[in-house]
Amino acid sequence: MYAKFDTTTTPRSHRRQWIAASVLGTLAALTTIAIVTAPEGSAGSRTVTCAQVTSPSGVVTGFGPGDTSSGPGAILGFNYAYYVQRSAKQARQFLASDALVGPGDRLQAGIDAVPAGTHHCVTISPLVRVGDADLWAVTVTEYHPGSEPFAPRQIITTRTLGAATLISSIARA
Repeated sequence: MYAKFDTTTTPRSHRRQWIAASVLGTLAALTTIAIVTAPEGSAGSRTVTCAQVTSPSGVVTGFGPGDTSSGPGAILGFNYAYYVQRSAKQARQFLASDALVGPGDRLQAGIDAVPAGTHHCVTISPLVRVGDADLWAVTVTEYHPGSEPFAPRQIITTRTLGAATLISSIARA
C-alpha cells in the first residue's frame, strides 16, 4: 500500500559524506604542506622535518632522492642533488639535454651560494598538461642555518623522453 523508500542514503547523508570528504581532503592537503620545526638540544639549532606525502589530489611533498619515473620524481631528484648532494653534475641527471636551465658551472655556482647545512622541503602541485609537457607549481622551502625559512615558488615543466621523465624548464612563479 505504501511505497517503500530506501532511507539509507538520504540527501542529508550524502551531504554529510561530502562534508566529511571535504574535511578529510582539506586535512590531507594541509598535512602535505605541513612542515614541522622542532627545537633541538642546543640553543638556536633546530631539526626540520618534511612530511613525505602524496595527497589524493596529486600534491607531492618531500625531500627525497627522487627518480625519473614521474614529474614529481624528477623534481624531487633535482632538488635533492641541489640541496643534499650539492652537485650540479647530479642535478643535471634530472634535466633534459635541451632544458632551459643555465650551464653546469652556473648551476654549481648557485648551489655553492646556498649555505652549507641548509635543509629543504619541496611541495609539487600539478597544474596542466600541454602537449607532451606537464607543468607543476613548485615551492621549495629552504631552511638556512640561523635564518627564517625562504620559500621561492617556481613553475617547472617536465617531459617524458623515452623511459625517463625529465625537467625541461624551471621558471620563477
